[in-house]
Amino acid sequence: MNNEEFITTLVSVFPEIKEDILDEDIDGLITLQIGCFRKFTQEAIDGNDLPVIKKCFQFINDNIGEVEYRVENAIYLSFLNKLNFDKNPNAKRLLSKKLLSAKDDLDKYDASKEINVKLNKFLDNL
Repeated sequence: MNNEEFITTLVSVFPEIKEDILDEDIDGLITLQIGCFRKFTQEAIDGNDLPVIKKCFQFINDNIGEVEYRVENAIYLSFLNKLNFDKNPNAKRLLSKKLLSAKDDLDKYDASKEINVKLNKFLDNL
């Protein structure tokens, strides 16, 4: 599934965000379009809207194996990596095993970057 096919499927399943996803300023920019979907999902997480959270996660889980690499990369980096579960930690349990594993890996990578920055600053000061 290429960018256009993915976005067409996304707006058919989530017509309530169609205008945001198809905004002329971001049309064709898959990372920004997926970012809009992430914002929608984040609002559901923060508001503990379980049916919407489940629907969003199911959509990603059902489609991630069917998309081109560029779309898959955007899903991981612009959607999954940027989801925040601080306000609703229980929502993270709704991720499939595959998505939860990927989210944990992304979080570990982000945390390691912070450690490396601290380590490099320490070493520079020696």
